[in-house]
Formats: sequence, C-alpha cells, structure tokens
Amino acid sequence: MEKILVSDQYAPDSLSERAEFGDINVPVVETALQHVNLRQVATRTGSGHGVSFSELPVTGLLVLRARSERAALQSALQTTVNIKLPDTLQSEVSVSSGSHKSVYCIRWVAPDEWMLSCPAQDAFDIETRLRSSLGGNSVAIVNVTGGYSVLQLSGQHANDVLKKSTVYDVHPQNFSVGKVVNTTFAKAQVMLRCVSNDEYELIVRRSFADYVWHWIQVASKEYGLSVSRS
Repeated sequence: MEKILVSDQYAPDSLSERAEFGDINVPVVETALQHVNLRQVATRTGSGHGVSFSELPVTGLLVLRARSERAALQSALQTTVNIKLPDTLQSEVSVSSGSHKSVYCIRWVAPDEWMLSCPAQDAFDIETRLRSSLGGNSVAIVNVTGGYSVLQLSGQHANDVLKKSTVYDVHPQNFSVGKVVNTTFAKAQVMLRCVSNDEYELIVRRSFADYVWHWIQVASKEYGLSVSRS
C-alpha cells in the first residue's frame, strides 16, 4: 500500500508517514502539484525524451540567517546534520548514517543567509536541535516548508529548457555541479541548483509551482517531455 504524509497539526511529531486510506478527516500533506496527479501523467509518457520533469515529495526547508554568529551556526550544523556552510553560490550535501538514511542539502542564498532541506517529517526536530546547539547565539531559523515546491529537470535537453527560461548563464562552464543561484524562471523567482550533469533543481514558491509546470510543458515541447514519479 502506498505511503502518504499526514499531519496531526501538533509539534513535535506533527508529520508522519502512514499507509494511504480514505479517511477524509485526516489532514494529508500535499505537494503544490498534487492536483495535476503527476503519477498518473507519468504512466502516459514514454521514456527516452529529451527532458524529464518531477516534483519532489513535500520537503522540509529551513531558512538560516547569521551575521557575526556564523561560526556558531557552522558548529551547530556540524553537530546536528554533519554538514558545513557552503561557499558563495555553492551548496553542500550530507547523507546521514544508520538504517534511516536522510539526505540534507544546504544552499547559499546571501552572505548571511542559507537554506537547508531535509525530510519534511524531520524538519521540526532538526530546528529544535539546532536551537539547542546554538544556545544563546543570535541566529534566525525559520521553517518555510509549507511555502515552497521542489521541482527537478533532467535529461539531455534540460539545459536547453533553462536557456529558454532564465536570464542567468546556465552554460556548464559557468553553472557547474553544486552551484546555486537565485534568479528568474520565466516570470517566477526560483532558487536554481545544478545537481549533476543534465540535472537541475528548482525551488519555487508554492503559488508559482503550477505556472512553472505549465511553462516547462511548453518550453520542452520540441525536445519531448516525460514525467517521472517522485
């Protein structure tokens, strides 16, 4: 039976993964493109197209801000999720050890700001542990999980779609693996990261996710678009 993410509206343990069921009284945590039913769309698209699109499951996102307390934040991140603050316009990825493997990624946003992603059900716990590790240091932590959608483009022509959609120079010589920029995608603001060769991540405000999805369909038409199940 398929698993879904549900919420009991209270922290801690406010999010949990349970088997899918038909109880309409249980608040289900849905992605921004849930209404599109991308899983069903994926069954109608073939493989071998030039561009592949997917929407990631609801992802935990924490915005971190520190000025003079940068060293304290670095220490807290190392202790909590074993990750270091990235250099300018870069990102860092860490995978937790043990039976329950989780992937964490922190992205540079501004000289005093970063965005950390994690499994949605772990976001509150990580936020709490970071605050505990920071003690009295002046660091801002804001959970913005519900405000954004995480999308992925991959494939031989994914970079060509980006060239149509953003003013930023996404040539591989300038936009290398691990680099992250805040730019525009069509008329939407996105945080764009090069995950690997021919694979890109777009973090977009939830209210713009549907617009970006429709734009990608049009921009990918000449290359062929397939939809991947997240």
